[in-house]
Amino acid sequence: MESQTLYFLSFLEDINQVAAKNAKKMEELLYEDPASSIVKARLFAEAILNEVFRIEQIDAPYISTLFEKISHLAREDYIKREIQQSFDTIRLSGNKAAHDGDFDDISEAFKLHKEMYNIGLWFYEVYSSEELKVPAYDTPKPPKKEEKIEELVRKQILDLLGSNHISGTQVNTEKEEDIIEKIVQPDYIENEGEVSLITKDLPNGQSYLLRELKRLKDSSQEAIENANQFSAFKDYLHVDRRIQLDLERILEEQSIKEKGNLILLCGSVGDGKSHLLAYLKKKKPHLIGKYTIFNDATESFSPNKNAMETLEEVLENFSDQNIHDSNQKVILAINMGVLHNFINTQHEKYSYQVLKEFVEKSDLFSQNITTLFSEGSFGLLSFGDYHSYELTEKGPTSSFFSTLTEKVFSETKENPFYAALREDEANGVKTIVHENFQLMQNDFLQQQVVQLVIKTIVKSKLVISARAFLNFIADILIPDEVKNIKLVTEFETLKDSLPTLLFNRRERSVLLNALNEVDPIHNRSIYIDQVVIDLNTLSNWEYLININIQDSTPIEWLKPFISNENLSDYSFNLFFESFIRLAYLTNEEFASKLSDSSYSEFTKNLFYFNVGEKRKIKGFYDEIKRAIFNWKGSPKRGYIYLNKPDEKFRLAQKLNLRPTIEHLTTRTEEQLDSFKSSILLAYHGGNAEDKIYLDIDFQLYQLLVKVQQGYRPNKKDEEDAIKFVEFIEKLMAFGEKRSELLIHYPNDKKYYTIKKDDFGSFVFEKE
Repeated sequence: MESQTLYFLSFLEDINQVAAKNAKKMEELLYEDPASSIVKARLFAEAILNEVFRIEQIDAPYISTLFEKISHLAREDYIKREIQQSFDTIRLSGNKAAHDGDFDDISEAFKLHKEMYNIGLWFYEVYSSEELKVPAYDTPKPPKKEEKIEELVRKQILDLLGSNHISGTQVNTEKEEDIIEKIVQPDYIENEGEVSLITKDLPNGQSYLLRELKRLKDSSQEAIENANQFSAFKDYLHVDRRIQLDLERILEEQSIKEKGNLILLCGSVGDGKSHLLAYLKKKKPHLIGKYTIFNDATESFSPNKNAMETLEEVLENFSDQNIHDSNQKVILAINMGVLHNFINTQHEKYSYQVLKEFVEKSDLFSQNITTLFSEGSFGLLSFGDYHSYELTEKGPTSSFFSTLTEKVFSETKENPFYAALREDEANGVKTIVHENFQLMQNDFLQQQVVQLVIKTIVKSKLVISARAFLNFIADILIPDEVKNIKLVTEFETLKDSLPTLLFNRRERSVLLNALNEVDPIHNRSIYIDQVVIDLNTLSNWEYLININIQDSTPIEWLKPFISNENLSDYSFNLFFESFIRLAYLTNEEFASKLSDSSYSEFTKNLFYFNVGEKRKIKGFYDEIKRAIFNWKGSPKRGYIYLNKPDEKFRLAQKLNLRPTIEHLTTRTEEQLDSFKSSILLAYHGGNAEDKIYLDIDFQLYQLLVKVQQGYRPNKKDEEDAIKFVEFIEKLMAFGEKRSELLIHYPNDKKYYTIKKDDFGSFVFEKE
């Protein structure tokens, strides 16, 4: 290195002196003359690009502009996505500084300073043979107080970096996974006779909204569910659900009785039992005060006892020997499998035949829906049949998720999140989290997010608890790194925006992984194709943005890219994906054009089967019949193949499927809170007592829709749909192969039949 003095990107001096000098000058001018500093950043980028072209021996005289050079290197895989976007960020800001005489934004200069470091580090790692230890990125140090600097500029620096970082040693950023709340925040703070929803104790520049939103995360202290604790924060977020109201009804009925009572809460881990019990203890102590609560039915009182022995001890007073004399009141949270094993186990001291008969009578382990069942000394609630969404003829809805969402984003004086937003606004604190939060206040976008969550539940059979949903809300608002919005580049804004966090963060949770599968950019649609055409042919995208994006916040995100000359390759893809997602989330008309027809049909038929709507069910039976014949193959109407297509000839039999709907129950509700989440079909071969059932979930239905359209299932499909394959094999017994067979030679297109004549002899005929 020629110079012994270290300066910004000085490690480039020996491999690209022009770039190094421009970097040094850029940093020197950053506070004094931001516009000139930005121009130097552009010259730095040009010097790096020119050197790459020289080293790689790229002979392309027709490539002259910065845009063309960046695009060429990206297309030919010389630079990766992140580096291309760093170049594009410098190019866009450089254009502003060069063409706008009034452009003098120090925040833009700060952005470019970091992007230059990213480019410089990449260039050094790829093209230098030196092995210097490259220093970590450091923000440009602002002038000290004793140096001559206008107070206005100094205040701007303070606002950008935060008072804790004025030394210049680090940027005021926070990585959310590194921050653990060390202080348990009081739920309400009394302040001169008023109740404050937030504790105002953060240093200047830090965000109250970010702190409040982190309380929604699984990693926060608030996420720890305890049947004995119910904070004011949880009280605010609490949403009444039908299972709570049903439990309250049982408790009210039992409150006037002196006899013993056992209430079984049957479910699984994370389904909200602890929250429900904590809520009742806090809000309805008169109902639950007399009960002993066992929140973990198998937690042993003694290390020498297994789960069954522990349960026998817990339920001793409800055994056949003691139940008639017992006055103990117990609420027992228990896994369905554990309960099934318990009532079918021969116990050492006591018998539980009365309890077993009650459970069997409740239909808990049958195909029927069991939400609430109460009889005698027992009550039972099955969490598995209480859904987080409702079914209607027009499609599913979720009052539960919608109400939770409204509680977080409503502009009400009771909302601590909104209070935190207002406090940050008053303090001049703004990050992408704030903009994501404001976008989520869009009513239609809230509906879309809730509908997407329901869609993942139906498609992927997810169980989304209140805690999981609130964690999801935090995940789609808070990116990995949070910093002042003025220090965020246009591309970082898109990458940290709500749509990207919603659809492109699959590693964060099971729910986000499932949402990646329903990302609208995966949708094959003529409307998306038209958007691609428009983006590639129109020279100005402002009109396209304004008519498709129905919210002011994301319109501002996309404004820097209104000219198609601004983007190339990876950068264009990021813009395109953001555009489609934003249009889908904010524009009802656009979203309707991308609707999933198979999902809509499945949920509609799911409603019809759950209410026993006979007239509407017929069409679904016909669909599945076509899929059955297509799955095995059919030489002609009413016949289905018996053997595989890899043989020289195919055998087929006549199969007359007779559907039955006797297993369905008629219901009159327009909205279903409890229902079966799959569609149960039944067929027989003439004997109505000899039924074969087929349970169809969405994944199977989606496959069968493809089969109806001509898709040939492969081996993996058969493995995934093993129950359907077994169902078809059972159906084949309903065929007429014992009296008639059709022989088909596909290559010759010839058909022969073997059938019995009137005297019982087989006759071979050519058709």
